[in-house]
Amino acid sequence: MVDFLGIIVALAPFLVAIVALLILRRSALWAGSAALGAAIAGAVLWPGLDGMRVPGALWDGVGTSGRVLYVLFGGLLLYNLLAAGGAVAAVSEYLGRLEPRKEILAAGIVVGVAPFFESVTGFGVAVVISAPILLAAGFSPVKAAVLASWGQCAVPWGALGVGTVIGADLAGMGLRELSTTSAYLNLPLYPIYGLSAVALAGGISSLRKHGLEAIVLGLAAGAGTLFTSLFSAPELSGAIGGLCATAFFLVRRLRRASGVPVREVLPYAVLLALLAITTGVGTVSELLERLGPVFTGPGMPLILAAGFTAVLLRIDNVSGAMRGTFTQWLPTAGAVLTFVLAGEVVAGGGAAALLASAAESVGVFYPVVSPVLGALGGALTGSNAASNALFMPLQVEAARGVGISAEFIAAVQNVAGSHASLLAPQRMVLAATSVGLLGREGEILRSALVPVSLSVVVLAGVGLLV
Repeated sequence: MVDFLGIIVALAPFLVAIVALLILRRSALWAGSAALGAAIAGAVLWPGLDGMRVPGALWDGVGTSGRVLYVLFGGLLLYNLLAAGGAVAAVSEYLGRLEPRKEILAAGIVVGVAPFFESVTGFGVAVVISAPILLAAGFSPVKAAVLASWGQCAVPWGALGVGTVIGADLAGMGLRELSTTSAYLNLPLYPIYGLSAVALAGGISSLRKHGLEAIVLGLAAGAGTLFTSLFSAPELSGAIGGLCATAFFLVRRLRRASGVPVREVLPYAVLLALLAITTGVGTVSELLERLGPVFTGPGMPLILAAGFTAVLLRIDNVSGAMRGTFTQWLPTAGAVLTFVLAGEVVAGGGAAALLASAAESVGVFYPVVSPVLGALGGALTGSNAASNALFMPLQVEAARGVGISAEFIAAVQNVAGSHASLLAPQRMVLAATSVGLLGREGEILRSALVPVSLSVVVLAGVGLLV
Protein backbone atom coordinates (compact mmCIF):
# COMPACT_ATOMS: atom_id res chain seq x y z
CA MET A 1 0.00 0.00 0.00
CA VAL A 2 1.31 3.44 -0.96
CA ASP A 3 1.89 5.79 1.96
CA PHE A 4 0.46 8.97 0.41
CA LEU A 5 0.95 11.13 3.49
CA GLY A 6 4.50 9.89 3.84
CA ILE A 7 5.18 10.75 0.21
CA ILE A 8 3.89 14.28 0.77
CA VAL A 9 6.18 14.65 3.79
CA ALA A 10 9.12 13.30 1.80
CA LEU A 11 8.32 15.68 -1.07
CA ALA A 12 8.05 18.68 1.25
CA PRO A 13 11.68 19.87 0.83
CA PHE A 14 11.30 19.89 -2.96
CA LEU A 15 7.87 21.57 -2.85
CA VAL A 16 9.13 24.21 -0.45
CA ALA A 17 12.08 24.95 -2.74
CA ILE A 18 9.77 25.26 -5.77
CA VAL A 19 7.39 27.65 -4.01
CA ALA A 20 10.23 29.74 -2.58
CA LEU A 21 12.10 30.08 -5.88
CA LEU A 22 9.32 30.31 -8.45
CA ILE A 23 6.32 31.75 -6.65
CA LEU A 24 7.70 33.76 -3.75
CA ARG A 25 10.83 34.63 -5.80
CA ARG A 26 13.08 34.27 -2.79
CA SER A 27 16.84 33.90 -3.02
CA ALA A 28 18.50 30.51 -3.40
CA LEU A 29 19.84 30.83 0.16
CA TRP A 30 16.34 31.46 1.53
CA ALA A 31 14.91 28.57 -0.50
CA GLY A 32 17.71 26.22 0.54
CA SER A 33 17.23 27.10 4.22
CA ALA A 34 13.49 26.48 3.94
CA ALA A 35 14.07 23.15 2.18
CA LEU A 36 16.54 22.13 4.89
CA GLY A 37 14.04 23.00 7.60
CA ALA A 38 11.34 20.97 5.87
CA ALA A 39 13.69 18.00 5.46
CA ILE A 40 14.70 18.00 9.14
CA ALA A 41 11.11 18.47 10.34
CA GLY A 42 9.88 15.59 8.19
CA ALA A 43 12.65 13.24 9.30
CA VAL A 44 12.12 14.02 12.99
CA LEU A 45 8.32 14.20 13.11
CA TRP A 46 7.09 11.61 10.59
CA PRO A 47 7.02 8.04 11.97
CA GLY A 48 8.01 6.49 8.67
CA LEU A 49 11.31 8.36 8.57
CA ASP A 50 14.39 8.08 10.79
CA GLY A 51 15.12 11.26 12.73
CA MET A 52 17.99 9.62 14.59
CA ARG A 53 20.08 9.72 11.43
CA VAL A 54 19.72 13.48 10.94
CA PRO A 55 22.86 14.52 12.91
CA GLY A 56 25.03 12.13 10.93
CA ALA A 57 23.52 13.30 7.66
CA LEU A 58 24.19 16.92 8.59
CA TRP A 59 27.79 16.12 9.46
CA ASP A 60 28.29 14.36 6.12
CA GLY A 61 26.76 17.37 4.37
CA VAL A 62 29.16 19.76 6.08
CA GLY A 63 32.12 17.75 4.81
CA THR A 64 30.80 17.61 1.26
CA SER A 65 29.92 21.30 1.27
CA GLY A 66 33.37 22.23 2.54
CA ARG A 67 35.01 20.66 -0.51
CA VAL A 68 32.62 22.45 -2.86
CA LEU A 69 32.99 25.87 -1.25
CA TYR A 70 36.77 25.62 -1.16
CA VAL A 71 36.86 25.07 -4.93
CA LEU A 72 34.28 27.78 -5.53
CA PHE A 73 36.32 30.37 -3.64
CA GLY A 74 39.51 29.49 -5.50
CA GLY A 75 37.78 29.70 -8.89
CA LEU A 76 36.23 33.07 -8.19
CA LEU A 77 39.50 34.45 -6.82
CA LEU A 78 41.36 33.35 -9.94
CA TYR A 79 38.76 34.99 -12.19
CA ASN A 80 38.78 38.27 -10.26
CA LEU A 81 42.56 38.50 -10.36
CA LEU A 82 42.60 37.78 -14.09
CA ALA A 83 39.98 40.48 -14.63
CA ALA A 84 41.94 42.96 -12.50
CA GLY A 85 45.10 42.22 -14.50
CA GLY A 86 43.40 42.79 -17.85
CA ALA A 87 43.66 39.17 -18.93
CA VAL A 88 39.93 38.74 -19.50
CA ALA A 89 39.78 41.86 -21.68
CA ALA A 90 42.84 40.76 -23.69
CA VAL A 91 41.40 37.32 -24.42
CA SER A 92 38.06 38.88 -25.38
CA GLU A 93 39.70 41.24 -27.87
CA TYR A 94 41.79 38.45 -29.43
CA LEU A 95 38.87 36.09 -30.05
CA GLY A 96 36.73 38.91 -31.37
CA ARG A 97 39.18 39.68 -34.21
CA LEU A 98 40.06 36.03 -34.83
CA GLU A 99 36.72 35.15 -36.47
CA PRO A 100 34.68 37.88 -38.18
CA ARG A 101 31.78 35.53 -39.02
CA LYS A 102 29.48 35.78 -36.06
CA GLU A 103 27.84 32.38 -36.54
CA ILE A 104 31.08 30.41 -36.22
CA LEU A 105 32.43 32.68 -33.51
CA ALA A 106 29.25 31.99 -31.51
CA ALA A 107 29.63 28.22 -31.92
CA GLY A 108 33.33 28.34 -31.02
CA ILE A 109 32.63 30.26 -27.83
CA VAL A 110 29.57 28.20 -26.82
CA VAL A 111 31.18 24.75 -27.15
CA GLY A 112 34.85 25.65 -26.77
CA VAL A 113 35.96 28.79 -24.97
CA ALA A 114 33.08 29.12 -22.49
CA PRO A 115 33.03 25.41 -21.46
CA PHE A 116 36.74 25.68 -20.66
CA PHE A 117 36.20 28.69 -18.41
CA GLU A 118 33.13 27.12 -16.80
CA SER A 119 35.10 23.96 -16.09
CA VAL A 120 38.03 25.67 -14.40
CA THR A 121 35.95 28.20 -12.47
CA GLY A 122 32.31 27.08 -12.38
CA PHE A 123 29.07 28.46 -10.96
CA GLY A 124 28.30 30.63 -13.99
CA VAL A 125 31.62 32.50 -14.10
CA ALA A 126 31.87 31.56 -17.81
CA VAL A 127 28.89 33.82 -18.45
CA VAL A 128 30.77 36.82 -17.07
CA ILE A 129 33.80 35.99 -19.22
CA SER A 130 32.10 35.16 -22.52
CA ALA A 131 29.34 37.79 -22.56
CA PRO A 132 31.77 40.72 -23.17
CA ILE A 133 33.37 38.79 -26.07
CA LEU A 134 29.97 38.30 -27.67
CA LEU A 135 28.95 41.92 -27.15
CA ALA A 136 32.23 43.09 -28.69
CA ALA A 137 31.54 40.85 -31.70
CA GLY A 138 28.34 42.77 -32.41
CA PHE A 139 25.67 40.54 -30.90
CA SER A 140 22.63 42.18 -29.36
CA PRO A 141 22.56 42.11 -25.54
CA VAL A 142 19.81 39.45 -25.51
CA LYS A 143 21.66 37.17 -27.93
CA ALA A 144 24.93 37.71 -26.08
CA ALA A 145 23.25 36.75 -22.80
CA VAL A 146 21.67 33.63 -24.29
CA LEU A 147 24.87 32.47 -25.99
CA ALA A 148 26.87 33.08 -22.83
CA SER A 149 24.34 31.01 -20.89
CA TRP A 150 24.62 28.13 -23.37
CA GLY A 151 28.38 28.20 -22.81
CA GLN A 152 27.70 26.42 -19.53
CA CYS A 153 26.98 23.18 -21.44
CA ALA A 154 29.93 21.51 -19.68
CA VAL A 155 28.40 22.06 -16.23
CA PRO A 156 28.80 18.38 -15.17
CA TRP A 157 32.48 19.31 -14.90
CA GLY A 158 31.99 22.92 -13.81
CA ALA A 159 34.30 24.09 -11.02
CA LEU A 160 36.44 21.06 -11.87
CA GLY A 161 33.61 18.60 -11.39
CA VAL A 162 32.47 19.38 -7.86
CA GLY A 163 28.86 18.56 -8.72
CA THR A 164 29.91 15.23 -10.19
CA VAL A 165 32.01 14.56 -7.08
CA ILE A 166 28.91 15.07 -4.92
CA GLY A 167 26.82 12.95 -7.24
CA ALA A 168 29.34 10.11 -7.15
CA ASP A 169 29.46 10.23 -3.34
CA LEU A 170 25.68 10.10 -3.01
CA ALA A 171 25.31 7.40 -5.66
CA GLY A 172 27.99 5.21 -4.09
CA MET A 173 30.06 5.30 -7.28
CA GLY A 174 33.61 6.19 -8.18
CA LEU A 175 34.20 9.63 -9.66
CA ARG A 176 35.69 8.22 -12.86
CA GLU A 177 32.75 5.89 -13.30
CA LEU A 178 30.14 8.63 -13.05
CA SER A 179 32.21 11.11 -15.06
CA THR A 180 32.74 8.64 -17.91
CA THR A 181 29.09 7.62 -18.17
CA SER A 182 28.10 11.29 -18.04
CA ALA A 183 30.61 12.04 -20.82
CA TYR A 184 29.03 9.39 -23.05
CA LEU A 185 25.61 10.97 -22.50
CA ASN A 186 26.96 14.49 -23.03
CA LEU A 187 28.63 13.55 -26.33
CA PRO A 188 25.54 14.18 -28.54
CA LEU A 189 24.51 17.26 -26.54
CA TYR A 190 27.49 19.47 -27.38
CA PRO A 191 26.53 19.55 -31.11
CA ILE A 192 22.99 20.59 -30.14
CA TYR A 193 24.39 23.70 -28.47
CA GLY A 194 26.75 24.37 -31.38
CA LEU A 195 23.89 24.22 -33.88
CA SER A 196 21.67 26.33 -31.63
CA ALA A 197 24.42 28.97 -31.44
CA VAL A 198 24.71 29.13 -35.24
CA ALA A 199 20.92 29.34 -35.63
CA LEU A 200 20.60 32.12 -33.05
CA ALA A 201 23.50 34.09 -34.53
CA GLY A 202 22.50 33.90 -38.19
CA GLY A 203 19.05 32.36 -38.45
CA ILE A 204 17.96 28.87 -39.46
CA SER A 205 19.27 29.43 -42.98
CA SER A 206 22.83 29.77 -41.63
CA LEU A 207 22.75 26.11 -40.56
CA ARG A 208 23.28 25.09 -44.20
CA LYS A 209 26.52 27.07 -44.38
CA HIS A 210 27.97 26.54 -40.92
CA GLY A 211 26.03 23.62 -39.39
CA LEU A 212 28.66 20.99 -40.21
CA GLU A 213 31.47 22.95 -38.56
CA ALA A 214 29.27 23.51 -35.51
CA ILE A 215 28.66 19.76 -35.26
CA VAL A 216 32.37 19.00 -35.59
CA LEU A 217 33.21 21.57 -32.92
CA GLY A 218 30.66 19.95 -30.61
CA LEU A 219 32.00 16.45 -31.28
CA ALA A 220 35.55 17.66 -30.62
CA ALA A 221 34.44 18.97 -27.24
CA GLY A 222 32.59 15.74 -26.47
CA ALA A 223 35.49 13.52 -27.56
CA GLY A 224 37.98 15.47 -25.45
CA THR A 225 35.67 15.25 -22.45
CA LEU A 226 35.18 11.51 -22.86
CA PHE A 227 38.87 10.75 -23.44
CA THR A 228 39.89 12.67 -20.32
CA SER A 229 37.26 10.94 -18.20
CA LEU A 230 38.46 7.55 -19.40
CA PHE A 231 42.21 7.97 -19.24
CA SER A 232 43.16 11.04 -17.20
CA ALA A 233 41.87 13.16 -14.30
CA PRO A 234 38.03 13.25 -14.51
CA GLU A 235 38.01 16.71 -12.90
CA LEU A 236 39.71 18.06 -16.04
CA SER A 237 37.26 16.50 -18.51
CA GLY A 238 35.24 19.62 -19.28
CA ALA A 239 38.32 21.82 -19.46
CA ILE A 240 40.11 19.49 -21.88
CA GLY A 241 36.94 19.11 -23.94
CA GLY A 242 36.66 22.87 -24.23
CA LEU A 243 40.32 23.12 -25.18
CA CYS A 244 39.89 20.47 -27.89
CA ALA A 245 37.03 22.39 -29.48
CA THR A 246 38.97 25.65 -29.13
CA ALA A 247 42.06 24.05 -30.71
CA PHE A 248 40.00 22.88 -33.70
CA PHE A 249 38.55 26.38 -33.95
CA LEU A 250 42.03 27.95 -33.91
CA VAL A 251 43.68 25.47 -36.31
CA ARG A 252 41.20 26.37 -39.02
CA ARG A 253 42.15 30.03 -38.55
CA LEU A 254 45.95 29.84 -38.38
CA ARG A 255 46.38 32.78 -40.75
CA ARG A 256 44.59 35.04 -38.30
CA ALA A 257 45.93 33.39 -35.15
CA SER A 258 48.92 35.66 -34.61
CA GLY A 259 49.15 37.91 -31.60
CA VAL A 260 47.99 35.37 -29.03
CA PRO A 261 47.94 37.01 -25.55
CA VAL A 262 50.34 34.42 -24.13
CA ARG A 263 51.01 36.24 -20.88
CA GLU A 264 47.30 36.55 -20.12
CA VAL A 265 46.60 32.89 -20.97
CA LEU A 266 49.59 31.53 -19.00
CA PRO A 267 47.75 31.36 -15.61
CA TYR A 268 45.28 28.87 -17.08
CA ALA A 269 48.12 26.76 -18.43
CA VAL A 270 49.71 26.77 -14.97
CA LEU A 271 46.39 25.75 -13.43
CA LEU A 272 46.00 22.83 -15.84
CA ALA A 273 49.56 21.70 -15.15
CA LEU A 274 49.00 21.83 -11.38
CA LEU A 275 45.78 19.88 -11.68
CA ALA A 276 47.36 17.26 -13.91
CA ILE A 277 50.22 16.77 -11.42
CA THR A 278 48.14 16.72 -8.24
CA THR A 279 45.40 14.44 -9.56
CA GLY A 280 47.13 12.43 -12.27
CA VAL A 281 50.46 11.53 -10.65
CA GLY A 282 49.89 8.73 -8.14
CA THR A 283 52.74 9.47 -5.71
CA VAL A 284 51.90 13.17 -5.58
CA SER A 285 48.19 12.63 -5.00
CA GLU A 286 48.91 10.06 -2.27
CA LEU A 287 51.26 12.49 -0.50
CA LEU A 288 48.67 15.27 -0.67
CA GLU A 289 45.98 12.99 0.73
CA ARG A 290 48.17 12.29 3.76
CA LEU A 291 48.61 16.03 4.32
CA GLY A 292 44.86 16.57 4.67
CA PRO A 293 41.74 17.64 2.75
CA VAL A 294 43.00 21.20 2.17
CA PHE A 295 45.66 19.79 -0.16
CA THR A 296 43.45 17.37 -2.13
CA GLY A 297 41.17 18.14 -5.04
CA PRO A 298 41.26 21.24 -7.25
CA GLY A 299 41.02 23.82 -4.45
CA MET A 300 44.75 24.19 -3.77
CA PRO A 301 45.75 24.36 -7.48
CA LEU A 302 43.21 27.16 -7.96
CA ILE A 303 44.63 29.13 -5.03
CA LEU A 304 48.20 28.62 -6.28
CA ALA A 305 47.20 29.67 -9.81
CA ALA A 306 45.57 32.78 -8.36
CA GLY A 307 48.80 33.64 -6.56
CA PHE A 308 50.79 33.08 -9.74
CA THR A 309 48.38 35.38 -11.58
CA ALA A 310 48.83 38.17 -9.04
CA VAL A 311 52.62 38.02 -9.45
CA LEU A 312 52.70 37.52 -13.22
CA LEU A 313 50.26 40.33 -14.02
CA ARG A 314 51.67 42.58 -11.27
CA ILE A 315 48.29 43.24 -9.72
CA ASP A 316 48.46 46.00 -7.13
CA ASN A 317 44.91 45.79 -5.80
CA VAL A 318 44.89 42.15 -4.65
CA SER A 319 42.86 43.12 -1.59
CA GLY A 320 40.15 44.54 -3.87
CA ALA A 321 40.00 41.25 -5.79
CA MET A 322 39.71 39.39 -2.49
CA ARG A 323 36.83 41.60 -1.35
CA GLY A 324 35.07 41.09 -4.68
CA THR A 325 35.54 37.34 -4.37
CA PHE A 326 34.01 37.23 -0.91
CA THR A 327 31.08 39.34 -2.11
CA GLN A 328 30.36 36.83 -4.89
CA TRP A 329 31.17 33.75 -2.84
CA LEU A 330 29.10 34.27 0.29
CA PRO A 331 25.55 34.20 -1.23
CA THR A 332 26.33 31.16 -3.40
CA ALA A 333 28.12 29.44 -0.52
CA GLY A 334 25.06 29.70 1.69
CA ALA A 335 22.78 28.33 -1.04
CA VAL A 336 25.07 25.40 -1.80
CA LEU A 337 25.49 24.58 1.89
CA THR A 338 21.76 24.55 2.66
CA PHE A 339 20.80 22.54 -0.41
CA VAL A 340 23.58 19.99 0.19
CA LEU A 341 22.51 19.60 3.82
CA ALA A 342 18.89 19.21 2.76
CA GLY A 343 19.88 16.51 0.27
CA GLU A 344 21.88 14.61 2.88
CA VAL A 345 18.94 14.69 5.29
CA VAL A 346 16.56 13.52 2.55
CA ALA A 347 18.91 10.62 1.85
CA GLY A 348 19.90 9.77 5.41
CA GLY A 349 16.44 10.13 6.95
CA GLY A 350 14.82 7.73 4.51
CA ALA A 351 12.78 10.23 2.47
CA ALA A 352 14.67 9.38 -0.73
CA ALA A 353 13.95 5.68 -0.28
CA LEU A 354 10.26 6.41 0.33
CA LEU A 355 9.99 8.54 -2.81
CA ALA A 356 11.94 5.96 -4.78
CA SER A 357 9.43 3.27 -3.86
CA ALA A 358 6.66 5.50 -5.25
CA ALA A 359 8.63 6.27 -8.40
CA GLU A 360 9.02 2.56 -9.05
CA SER A 361 5.35 2.50 -10.09
CA VAL A 362 6.31 3.79 -13.56
CA GLY A 363 8.43 0.67 -14.02
CA VAL A 364 10.46 0.40 -17.21
CA PHE A 365 9.45 3.95 -18.20
CA TYR A 366 11.43 5.45 -15.33
CA PRO A 367 14.30 6.43 -17.70
CA VAL A 368 11.85 8.92 -19.27
CA VAL A 369 10.95 10.38 -15.88
CA SER A 370 14.54 10.51 -14.65
CA PRO A 371 15.91 13.30 -16.92
CA VAL A 372 12.82 15.45 -16.27
CA LEU A 373 13.34 15.07 -12.53
CA GLY A 374 17.04 15.87 -12.88
CA ALA A 375 16.27 18.93 -15.02
CA LEU A 376 13.77 20.13 -12.43
CA GLY A 377 16.45 19.97 -9.74
CA GLY A 378 18.96 21.88 -11.86
CA ALA A 379 16.49 24.58 -12.86
CA LEU A 380 15.37 25.07 -9.27
CA THR A 381 18.76 25.21 -7.60
CA GLY A 382 21.01 26.68 -10.32
CA SER A 383 23.75 24.30 -9.27
CA ASN A 384 24.65 20.81 -10.38
CA ALA A 385 26.08 20.24 -6.92
CA ALA A 386 22.83 21.23 -5.21
CA SER A 387 20.69 19.37 -7.75
CA ASN A 388 22.65 16.16 -7.24
CA ALA A 389 22.51 16.63 -3.48
CA LEU A 390 18.72 16.85 -3.60
CA PHE A 391 17.83 14.29 -6.28
CA MET A 392 20.68 11.79 -6.66
CA PRO A 393 19.65 9.54 -3.72
CA LEU A 394 16.09 9.40 -5.05
CA GLN A 395 17.20 8.63 -8.59
CA VAL A 396 19.56 5.83 -7.59
CA GLU A 397 17.10 4.19 -5.21
CA ALA A 398 14.33 4.30 -7.83
CA ALA A 399 16.60 2.81 -10.48
CA ARG A 400 17.50 -0.11 -8.25
CA GLY A 401 13.86 -0.62 -7.37
CA VAL A 402 12.75 -1.02 -10.98
CA GLY A 403 15.81 -3.00 -12.03
CA ILE A 404 17.46 -0.31 -14.17
CA SER A 405 21.20 0.43 -14.14
CA ALA A 406 21.84 2.76 -11.21
CA GLU A 407 25.04 3.92 -12.92
CA PHE A 408 23.10 5.01 -16.00
CA ILE A 409 20.37 6.81 -14.05
CA ALA A 410 22.97 8.55 -11.87
CA ALA A 411 24.63 9.89 -15.02
CA VAL A 412 21.25 10.99 -16.42
CA GLN A 413 20.61 12.90 -13.20
CA ASN A 414 24.08 14.44 -13.37
CA VAL A 415 23.78 15.57 -17.00
CA ALA A 416 20.12 16.65 -17.02
CA GLY A 417 20.48 18.64 -13.81
CA SER A 418 23.62 20.28 -15.15
CA HIS A 419 22.11 21.49 -18.40
CA ALA A 420 18.91 22.76 -16.78
CA SER A 421 20.88 24.65 -14.14
CA LEU A 422 21.69 27.35 -16.70
CA LEU A 423 17.97 28.24 -16.69
CA ALA A 424 17.86 28.85 -12.93
CA PRO A 425 16.78 32.31 -11.75
CA GLN A 426 20.15 33.22 -10.26
CA ARG A 427 21.98 32.29 -13.47
CA MET A 428 19.53 34.26 -15.57
CA VAL A 429 20.20 37.26 -13.32
CA LEU A 430 23.94 36.75 -13.86
CA ALA A 431 23.48 36.65 -17.64
CA ALA A 432 21.22 39.72 -17.64
CA THR A 433 23.63 41.68 -15.45
CA SER A 434 26.59 40.79 -17.68
CA VAL A 435 24.97 42.47 -20.69
CA GLY A 436 23.14 45.31 -18.94
CA LEU A 437 19.64 43.81 -19.14
CA LEU A 438 18.81 43.38 -15.47
CA GLY A 439 15.05 42.98 -15.19
CA ARG A 440 14.66 41.25 -18.57
CA GLU A 441 15.56 37.77 -17.37
CA GLY A 442 12.29 36.34 -18.69
CA GLU A 443 13.17 37.33 -22.24
CA ILE A 444 16.57 35.68 -21.95
CA LEU A 445 15.03 32.56 -20.41
CA ARG A 446 12.54 32.07 -23.23
CA SER A 447 15.29 32.33 -25.83
CA ALA A 448 17.57 29.93 -23.96
CA LEU A 449 15.05 27.08 -23.56
CA VAL A 450 15.42 25.22 -26.87
CA PRO A 451 18.75 23.34 -26.53
CA VAL A 452 18.08 22.53 -22.88
CA SER A 453 14.69 21.04 -23.76
CA LEU A 454 16.20 19.09 -26.66
CA SER A 455 18.90 17.74 -24.34
CA VAL A 456 16.29 16.41 -21.91
CA VAL A 457 14.39 14.79 -24.80
CA VAL A 458 17.59 13.15 -26.08
CA LEU A 459 18.37 11.78 -22.62
CA ALA A 460 14.84 10.39 -22.32
CA GLY A 461 15.18 8.75 -25.75
CA VAL A 462 18.52 7.19 -24.85
CA GLY A 463 16.93 5.90 -21.64
CA LEU A 464 14.18 4.11 -23.57
CA LEU A 465 16.70 2.54 -25.92
CA VAL A 466 18.98 1.40 -23.12
